[in-house]
Amino acid sequence: MSGGFGTLSPRLRAVILGVPALGVVLAAAVARGGIATAEPWRWVLVPVCLVAIIVSERYPVKIGPEQKVNLGALPILVAALLLPPAVGPATAAAGVVAGNLVVGRKWREAAFNAGNVLVASSLATSIGQVGNDTNPSVDARAALAGLVFAIVNLVLAVLPASLHTGRPYLVLLRRAAEASWTASLSLAASAVSVALLAVEAPVAAALPLVVLPLIFRMNLAIQAQGKANEQLAGVLLRRAQPASGPTEDAIADSVAEAERMKRMLARLRALAHADEDVPLRRELVDLTELTADVVHAYAAQAGTSGVEFVTELRTPARISADKDLLREAVANLVDNAVRVTPRGEAVTLRVANGSAGPYIDVIDHGPGIDDDRLKNLFDRFQRSDSGSGLGLAIARRVVERHGGTIRVQTKPGSGSTFTIELPAF
Repeated sequence: MSGGFGTLSPRLRAVILGVPALGVVLAAAVARGGIATAEPWRWVLVPVCLVAIIVSERYPVKIGPEQKVNLGALPILVAALLLPPAVGPATAAAGVVAGNLVVGRKWREAAFNAGNVLVASSLATSIGQVGNDTNPSVDARAALAGLVFAIVNLVLAVLPASLHTGRPYLVLLRRAAEASWTASLSLAASAVSVALLAVEAPVAAALPLVVLPLIFRMNLAIQAQGKANEQLAGVLLRRAQPASGPTEDAIADSVAEAERMKRMLARLRALAHADEDVPLRRELVDLTELTADVVHAYAAQAGTSGVEFVTELRTPARISADKDLLREAVANLVDNAVRVTPRGEAVTLRVANGSAGPYIDVIDHGPGIDDDRLKNLFDRFQRSDSGSGLGLAIARRVVERHGGTIRVQTKPGSGSTFTIELPAF
């Protein structure tokens, strides 16, 4: 638990350690059911569930342009309902630990997530274990177990975010529930159906899993749509190049307006995604690589404006973060910096580690920000002379969701320095 764990608040440290401890206690109590009555076919589920949990962590899928879903709840609940009481919750927790480490999460985060699953799956096992015989009572208990699993998992998952950011727990819980309840209940219902059918009608046990190929195809369609939009924008720009005179100006204005609207819609989607408060899709992110990606993306815009990029790597910095969201936050700061920096000047991106954790500076040489704008600078639709007024609001929301802070140092006529400070956890 080194590398910043000691800097966390006592209550947060207690939760990070206490939830896995509670999970171990509950799993030990449930394990009294033993393994003697297990049928041979049930043991096949141990490696199957382990691999399924790891794969679902490694390859999350999208069910909307900006919304991801983790399918790991399905094999976790199947393990809890069908495997022996001494094995099911342990299998689920082991799969979560392995999956978390595969995607680069820290040990303490993996331990908390595994503890969360251990608590929820142990309760599910004690409520709705599916034995050799089924009846309406068993079916009802299995359904209740799925519901309890979904609720407990969500209730515990929101705790660290609330303690780390200082935001009200009930507010975060409500928002997370509103954003995820449909996916959570659907996965729980599928898992319960698989468990019951495995005993009542083994041949039909896999039928509820027909939803997985549909989700996969939807994921591919969403990705293809994004690529098609990029290609269409490229075609429009190329077609505008041969024109000349008034026609060229008209086409250029139309393309510029289309690009502006495209950026506006993308930022509205990003802001909606940041507001959802669904669990972040964390992975190990190298901040140097992330800033390099952003610089590459804005190289053409900077070149057109006559602005150069300067990057400073003071110390290597890696964090556990939602890469897509964090990149959006940095990109919005860079977009603003390029727009306000005069031709011939440079925008500097600095990556380093501070006393509280890693940070990113985005430094421009623009006109600075007046004092009367500073108070509401990060509010939505606080539009300057250019831009949509959404970029800074998105950046603040994303950073806050990661438990960090964003601030600005500025002086009229001397440029501005925006700093994203991120926690080591």
